[in-house]
Amino acid sequence: MAPKGKLTGNAKAGPAALNSFEVNIFNLFTSKLFSFGFSHLPMDTLPLRTQFGLTQEMMAEWLGVARSSLALTERGYQSTTAGTGEQTLRLQLAAQGLVYDGAGGSFSAPAAPPEPLPDAGELGYRLRQCRAQAQGIALKLEVLRRRTAPHEARWAAAPALRAYPGPVADPEQEANWLTVFELEAKHQLRKAATERQLLEARLAGLEREAELLANMLAPPPIP
Repeated sequence: MAPKGKLTGNAKAGPAALNSFEVNIFNLFTSKLFSFGFSHLPMDTLPLRTQFGLTQEMMAEWLGVARSSLALTERGYQSTTAGTGEQTLRLQLAAQGLVYDGAGGSFSAPAAPPEPLPDAGELGYRLRQCRAQAQGIALKLEVLRRRTAPHEARWAAAPALRAYPGPVADPEQEANWLTVFELEAKHQLRKAATERQLLEARLAGLEREAELLANMLAPPPIP
């Protein structure tokens, strides 16, 4: 941990490191804050609230003021107090990986702990869902295949039936029959092909999702 003191050009400021010019401006700013006791300065808390996802209620609680007072201050209708300015400064520095020392200086913040691990129970539940849904789709594909088989047989046999060179009792009636025979097969096959591809796309997505979830839940390899 770096010793307490004013910011310098070598101070580490986390992801948004300050250059020497910004450090000088910051030190000037903090010195002004203390000389004026944090008063008569605008409190631009909206960027901080946006960065940390804070509502006015949460920000007001951190500053120790009423939400209505914070709203007026953010609009420029009301000046800050020493307490609210200091609390704001603490947040501003924390966003840069720095700790305000309470006396106009700062030092590097401790390293953040590792982010929380995902909920293994929720991931496992979703994995079971994916596998169950994939099994259901596989069953639908099998049912579709059986339902489509007669129409595939029609479509394959139609050319042979039309190519028959011998005499028929009623050529017009047979031609009409073959037309219906083919058109019904064509309609059902197109419908089945569309349904099959949609099911296969869903199945591929579920299988891939299940694969990723299983890998996420697998214990880490032993070094």
